[in-house]
Amino acid sequence: MAELTSPVEEVEDFWAWDELARRNNWTDGLPVAPPTEERVTEILDYLGRDPREVIGTIMPGGGIATVEQIVIQCVMAGCEPEHVPVVMAAVEAMLAPEFNLYGVQCTTNAAAPLTIVSGPAVERLGFNCKEGAFGGGSHANAAVGRAVRLVLWNIGGGHPGQTDMSTLGQPAKYLFCVAENHEDSPWAPIHADHGLDPGQSAVTVFACQSPDPLFVPGTAERILNVIAASLPTAGVNMFHAAGQFLLTIGVRPAQELARGGYDKEDVRQWIFKHARFNLGRLRKSGVLVEDEGHQYYWGHGEEDVPDLPSLPDDTMLPLVRTPSDIHLLVAGGATQWWLGFSAGWGNYGGRAVTKPILFPRDTP
Repeated sequence: MAELTSPVEEVEDFWAWDELARRNNWTDGLPVAPPTEERVTEILDYLGRDPREVIGTIMPGGGIATVEQIVIQCVMAGCEPEHVPVVMAAVEAMLAPEFNLYGVQCTTNAAAPLTIVSGPAVERLGFNCKEGAFGGGSHANAAVGRAVRLVLWNIGGGHPGQTDMSTLGQPAKYLFCVAENHEDSPWAPIHADHGLDPGQSAVTVFACQSPDPLFVPGTAERILNVIAASLPTAGVNMFHAAGQFLLTIGVRPAQELARGGYDKEDVRQWIFKHARFNLGRLRKSGVLVEDEGHQYYWGHGEEDVPDLPSLPDDTMLPLVRTPSDIHLLVAGGATQWWLGFSAGWGNYGGRAVTKPILFPRDTP
């Protein structure tokens, strides 16, 4: 049995615990489950890992994320033991340098880390990947998403107005988790796009905004034309910070694109080529203003940024640097022709990072 290292405090009942949690700022406002010794020990024994093992440092607060501390957040979020390896993979992904967790936690942008679960774990753990995929309907979606947020809150210290400077925030700041509908997808899973075996279970974490729904009925060509006409608006984050974005495609448009002969790479290439800003239109609309810094500069410290004053009006400016900066996920049901557009944080960080989910018996 695992030996706990955290202090223990006795409380009379759930409501005494709830008051204690709020008083100590262990919750962002929603009720959390009490992390009892019994439950924490049960999950640690299931994992078979040293409670003191350090996974990493969670910024901006610099809290040390030990296995035990992550498990405590998982218990508070209501996780079952098998949910915890998913959370562990998400935490490891957020610690990758290209994710820049410090910046993601502190930015004025509304972006939040989205946890995308793919592979056999979706069915194994009962994630909802069909109708309402972003909106609940599953203990697994809710518990994993909430646990990731509590790690960022309690270990990372991502508190609004103190370290989290997001001007508006978004509901995804409470939890942000979605699962891939591979059963109905015509394409390989998203983790295969990032170099993992299609048969694995994986987590992809990407800092982005909640999906903006786009209605895209019709043939494959019309679907792509609607996407190309909808994305390049001057208020979207890629206009000034490039970076990456995610398209979460519902089953009907995904299958129609596949019937039209488009695989994922075809879709990425087409969108990269056609979803662009027309420089002349930006000039005539008054969007490009001299000495305004936040306009199509691809983020701080970027090289080879287009020199707009030297370019002619017919120049078409890309949303992102390369087609590989466009991420595609099939999720949701087949009830209508919807897809979701999630702008990323930009070239500052928050880039998509994928990690395998290692359940205890799968661990080498």
